[in-house]
Amino acid sequence: MILASDFDGTIFIEGQISEKDIQAIRDFQAAGNLFVLVTGRSFSSLFPLIENKIAPNAIIANNGGHIFVNNNGRLEEVFKAEIPLLKAKRFLEYYLKHIPNEIAIFTENKRLKNLEIINEGIMALAIYSDKEITNYFQDDFDFHYSIGVIDVVKKGINKQRGIDIIKKYYSINEEVIAIGDDYNDIDFLKNTPNSYTLDYVRNDKVRKAANFSVNSVAELIKNLMEEV
Repeated sequence: MILASDFDGTIFIEGQISEKDIQAIRDFQAAGNLFVLVTGRSFSSLFPLIENKIAPNAIIANNGGHIFVNNNGRLEEVFKAEIPLLKAKRFLEYYLKHIPNEIAIFTENKRLKNLEIINEGIMALAIYSDKEITNYFQDDFDFHYSIGVIDVVKKGINKQRGIDIIKKYYSINEEVIAIGDDYNDIDFLKNTPNSYTLDYVRNDKVRKAANFSVNSVAELIKNLMEEV
């Protein structure tokens, strides 16, 4: 089996990962299954939070824009989709004039406010808003909504595409089991028949996208292991 899990709000809750989830994930992998983290975070933001706790078989970061696989205990980059500098510049010039919202630029290691000090590739942009904002650059960018923020990534980048890349890498044809809790999980929950959200989630769109609900990742893994 391959279990693909969102991170923030699904595993990382109130600033920590529960010991039950950590142990369940380790048991799941020890039984020969694959565990994949799928997150809007950058790899550099994620890794310190999971180091010595969770060792995923793969990490899909930046909403599918940066992908790593575990190769003999070492995380190896297999996919990276940077935003071209010129396209980022055009995007920022437009939205900084037309919306009052804060906008940020994310490289792999930094959060910046302008392009003048960029010395590494741009992985994502972010518009901080609880409301929907029209994407006037649909040929170049995709918007992924989360609570309070819109992640702006290169066109065609999403969590489901990341899952497809991982399946191809591992030559897996079986269906993925997916779990998530937020707007940016909707696409990959909809594309997965064995999709789950958490019992606490009240967002109707997320709940409709998922076919099942559980109390925790640990509970989901327990149910999956019992079915084998």
